[in-house]
Amino acid sequence: MSGRRSKDERGRHDDAVLDRIEDRLRDAEDGFHSAGEPASAATLTASGVDDDERGVWTRWDGIEFAAGDARLYPLAEIPTATAAALADGVITDGDRVIGERGRDLMVLPVDPWLEGAAVVKVEEAGDRSPEASSVAHLVLGWLGEFAVLFDDQGEFFDDLFGEDGELDPVAERRLCRRRLDLDEDAPNARLRLAELLRDAGEFVAARAELQQVIKRAPEFAWAHFALGRTSIALGQPDRALAAFRTAAECPGDPGQHGWFLAWAARVADASSRVSLAAEVLALRPDFAAQQAEAVAALLESERIDAAREQLELGLAVVPGHLELLRLRGTMPAVAREDA
Repeated sequence: MSGRRSKDERGRHDDAVLDRIEDRLRDAEDGFHSAGEPASAATLTASGVDDDERGVWTRWDGIEFAAGDARLYPLAEIPTATAAALADGVITDGDRVIGERGRDLMVLPVDPWLEGAAVVKVEEAGDRSPEASSVAHLVLGWLGEFAVLFDDQGEFFDDLFGEDGELDPVAERRLCRRRLDLDEDAPNARLRLAELLRDAGEFVAARAELQQVIKRAPEFAWAHFALGRTSIALGQPDRALAAFRTAAECPGDPGQHGWFLAWAARVADASSRVSLAAEVLALRPDFAAQQAEAVAALLESERIDAAREQLELGLAVVPGHLELLRLRGTMPAVAREDA
């Protein structure tokens, strides 16, 4: 996260962001959003939300965008939503669920400095990632993204999506840049931009974006992982190895740590690979079998490059795995058909 401001500086900055939100809400097409009246002082106090993050609710006690695609909850809904997420085991004690975007929850974490953002995105499986530098910036960022996605009639702009139904990479890059224009400290958006740059072959630019992410969110494991993959593309295996090891040392579940260590094994020298492979299998005993299933599925969908990558990853950990070796034997024939 960016450096701490004084209380007065933070107040002036937050007021400016709230004014920008108000301007955008005023200019938005009727029906695009629904905003509540300002929360009362008593409701704000009872909410338990820290003073630094109450600003949005002092103007709008809850906002809904794009027919519910994104919601900042009214303060009265926060305790119930938080209790439900705790019961489901997807958040930790002390977190507060303040909204949602699709199936993802938006959470105020216990320690924003550790997590790299004031607002954290929590996915259905409980995976956490730093989303926004403040609640106000979260809302402003949503407004910026929706301006890229929707026209004045509330319909998606033409040519946003590919044949697979996913956002076109060019449109997705615009989406990330719009979000970062409004919240430069949004780690998730900058990580996704870096991944898009890497996919486009712009490896140096991708590395620069990832370095910014890690500066703001040093414990963000997926940013270190992405830096490792970018370092491979740049022909820097030693830096890739260091990045994958760092990713495995960040907070996360054992299976995730095992995944990062498998990538470390893939780029390590022969002597280091043996010990790394042992660590992977201690964390994920079924790793090779899982990789074989993934490779077979990728081959079936004719995603040859992705299949080859996952095959190499599996063999780096278990070089004698029979099913992976069998799949490797089919790879050249499939590759020729694909060509």
